[in-house]
Amino acid sequence: MGKDLARGAGVGLVAGLGLGYPVSRLYEEDIDAYTVMPMVAIGILLVVPVGWLLARMLRIAHPIRSALLAPLLLLVFKNAVDLAVPSPRPHMALLGFTVLAMVSYASAAGLASTASLIPRVIAAVVVCACVITTATIQQRRTEAWDQRHRKELIASYNASLPLAVPDSVPGRTLVSVWTITDDVLALDYAKNRLSEPDVFVRISSGGDPRKACAAWGRDSEPCERLAADRWLSKKEANGRMVLFARVGRRLVEVDSTTLSLNETLAAGSKLRTVSAEYLVDFKPPQR
Repeated sequence: MGKDLARGAGVGLVAGLGLGYPVSRLYEEDIDAYTVMPMVAIGILLVVPVGWLLARMLRIAHPIRSALLAPLLLLVFKNAVDLAVPSPRPHMALLGFTVLAMVSYASAAGLASTASLIPRVIAAVVVCACVITTATIQQRRTEAWDQRHRKELIASYNASLPLAVPDSVPGRTLVSVWTITDDVLALDYAKNRLSEPDVFVRISSGGDPRKACAAWGRDSEPCERLAADRWLSKKEANGRMVLFARVGRRLVEVDSTTLSLNETLAAGSKLRTVSAEYLVDFKPPQR
C-alpha cells in the first residue's frame, strides 16, 4: 500500500500541474472566460483517462478505481478549501491545487488497493460530499458576486449620478430604475407593476432646459416656453409631450404620450432626494 500511495502522489503531481494551471486562472481579477473555460473543460475531460494511463504505467493496483475516485476526492478537497479561502491569488491557487491533487490521488490509490468495503463506502460519501460542497460553493460565489456588484454600483451611483426621483408622478408608480450614462438617471413609470411603462423620466446632473429641448425638438414641433426654466416639445400627431425643466441644479425630462400637461408639469416640478442604496436595491412594488 505504501508504494501505491507514493505512486498515486506522482500521478497527482502530473494531474495537478496539468489541470491546476487553467483552474488557477479562474482566480484572476480580469478573467478572459473565452480562453480559460475551454482549457478547464478539456482538462476535466482528460483527467480520468490520463489518470488511468499514468496509474497503469506506474503499476498502481486497480488503476480504474483510482482514476475515478481521485477526481472526486480532488473536487471535494478543492471545494472545502474554496469555502475557507474563497479568493486566493492565481499562483497560490496553482500550488494549492497541485498539493490537493497529490493528496487526492495518493488517497485514491491507497483506498483502491484495499480489499475491504471501505473504498466503496468512502466513494459513496465522497459523491454526496461532492454534491453538497459544489452546491454550497456555487451559492457562496453567487452571493459574493452579488454583494461585490452591489457595492460597485453604489460607489458608481454616489460618484456622479443625481440621487433624486420625482416627488410624484400622478397616477403612476415607479417600475424600473436604470442609467443612460454615468450622470443620467432613467426612471420608468406605469399605471401598475403589470402595465407597460408609459411615462419616462430622465434626470441629469445639470443642463440647460432650452438647449435640451431645442436638441430634442429638431424633428418635431418647435419648443414652447412655459416658464424661465420649463420648455415643452410637443407632437400633435400622437400627443407626445416632453417637458424639460430645471429643478435646483438638475435637468429633468418627462416624456409621455398619456399624461396631461398639468400632470406632466407636476411630475417635473419637484424632486425627492434618495440614496444610492435605494436606487440599486429598488424593486417594483408588489400587488
